[in-house]
Order: sequence, then structure tokens, then C-alpha cells
Amino acid sequence: MGEAQPAPGRWGQTWPYGSGLAGHIYQITDAQAFFEPILFPGQGEPQGYQPWAGLEVRTWSVNDLLPIPFPGGSAQTGSDGSFNITQTPPYPVVGAGVGQAADIRFGLVVSEGSFPYRPLYRSDLSLTVAAAEATELNVWILPEPIDPKDGISAGQVSKVLQGSGLPGNTEITASASGLAFSGSDSGADIKFGISITPDTSFVLTTFLDLQLSSWNIHVGWPADWCTNADDILAEIVQGLQNAGTSMNASVLTKIKSVFETEEPLLPTSMVNTFFDSDVSVTFRDITYPDPHTWKLTNSKDATVVIGGDLCIGYPRHLSSDPSSQPVNALLRLSRTLRPVQV
Repeated sequence: MGEAQPAPGRWGQTWPYGSGLAGHIYQITDAQAFFEPILFPGQGEPQGYQPWAGLEVRTWSVNDLLPIPFPGGSAQTGSDGSFNITQTPPYPVVGAGVGQAADIRFGLVVSEGSFPYRPLYRSDLSLTVAAAEATELNVWILPEPIDPKDGISAGQVSKVLQGSGLPGNTEITASASGLAFSGSDSGADIKFGISITPDTSFVLTTFLDLQLSSWNIHVGWPADWCTNADDILAEIVQGLQNAGTSMNASVLTKIKSVFETEEPLLPTSMVNTFFDSDVSVTFRDITYPDPHTWKLTNSKDATVVIGGDLCIGYPRHLSSDPSSQPVNALLRLSRTLRPVQV
């Protein structure tokens, strides 16, 4: 751990417009020393962090009228945690005279390692280019391993998949490759696999992505009278989308619960505000503790089948004045961007 140092102002220093996007990435080494002054103002400046070198910092920008993310410039952090992205975020053009700097929002994604990288931090899309170029973009990241006992259990997976339309005799197997499903009903044999990966989009209420990784569907008599493999596959995909929404909500509830247990002096309302407004949460990796097979109907199986490590990033909003951004526009943008992966 490095020596604790005083934090700069929350929004950093300013410099002339047009000189690029710059800031620092810090690793939080003492969560209490850093977050207490933020949660309880008047206790001095945050302490307990050190520069984090060798990370990739990349911008992604979006036009308010065309919510499709465009990759921008990137830079690596130096020994003092600093970065300087000289490439201005691209201005996606939508028709003549549209798509100027004032129409652009962008965010940052911070990763470590080599491709496909391990995600550490993602901001929302509240920043304008002008505000970013006049503000030091400082980010503090707390790597937070999840205790194996606090992972997602087999029973919780079953609850998430209730109402997904899978055969009642479906068996689920968790292994290093993800989740495998096998079941049959009225002559239809269904086998498919799901991969679970950390979400790196700018929708900060989404933590895990569920994707169909393989499938083998055979439809025989009498099921072939009323359905076919394509119809069943479409139902599975729709069920996955619903399950993904439910699982992300369950993950946030669990994270808040674990945080409340570790910090018993914090009231629930403060914990909710902390995770919903102050910080972003990004999974660094996803793990599967031990291979395990269970029945879809067994919603009481307490065996932990999905774990991982996450990072808590501060601040959630990089904008110097996020309250000035229209809330409805941000919500609209988030819904549109949900399927996008970075």
C-alpha cells in the first residue's frame, strides 16, 4: 500500500479548452479512509489511495440524436496514474448541421491486462466534450473480491429462470464454461449453453450479460405438430433477456446487502444512494467455484455456482455538474444503449 495522500478537488483542476482529455486513475487502498469523508462531509479530504499505472483508459462517445456508441481515443496510465487522451471523441453526424460538439455525450472505460482485458470502471454518459476538456478526469477504483459464500446460488438461478418456459425436467450444470441446460418435453429435446460475462456498457444498473453460447434442439412427434426448433430457440432467447434483467436486479440487491453487513453503521437509505448515485460497479471477472448440477425446479439449492470479483468506481458521473443534465434524456439514452457491449 502506498502512503495516503490528500485528494484533489472532486472535479479536479481546469485548463484551456481543446487541450485534450486528461486525468488520473487511482487505486483505493483504504476504503474507510477514502469513502467516510464522502459519505459524511466535514471530516476532511478522502485519504488512502495510490496511483494505478499501466491501465487502459478509453473514451466512447454518443450523439444525443443517434444513440450508437463510437470508440474514441485511448491512453495508458503512467507511474503517477496520469493519462492524456489527445484524440478528441468523434462527433457522429446525423444530417446536415447536426452532430456538433454540443450534441455529444461520452464516458470512460478503464481496463487492465491485455485483450480481452479485465474491466475495472465505467462512467455514465453525462459528460459533454467541452466540460471534459475543461475538467481533470480523476477516477478512484476499489477492487473488491466477493467472498465465495456471497456468490449466486443454484437456487437463485432457478428463481431467476422461473416463467422462462423451459421444460419442468430441465437440469442445469454450472462449470468453467458457464451454464448448460438440458431438458425435454413432448418429444422436444433441448440442450443449450449460456455464457455469463461482466457488462461493460454505460447502463450502470446492468452488471452481468447472459448470452446464448451453444444450442442443440431436436423437435420430434408430437411436439412437431405445434412448434419447431426456430420457435423454441426464439423462446429461449426471450427468456434469456428476461432472466438477464432479473439477475442484474438480484446482483445489485446482493451487493447492497453485503455492503450493509460490512458497514453496519450506514443506514439502508445511505447505502442505496451510494450505489445508485455516487459510484459505479463493474465486475472484474466471473468465476464458477465448483461444477454443480441441479434441477431447474430446485429453488432452495444453496450451493454457490457463480462468483467473481468486482470494482467500485468513484465518481459515477464524470460531469462537473451532472445535475444540469436532463434526467429524461439520460434515461432514454440508457434504455437504447442496453444491448451495446464495449
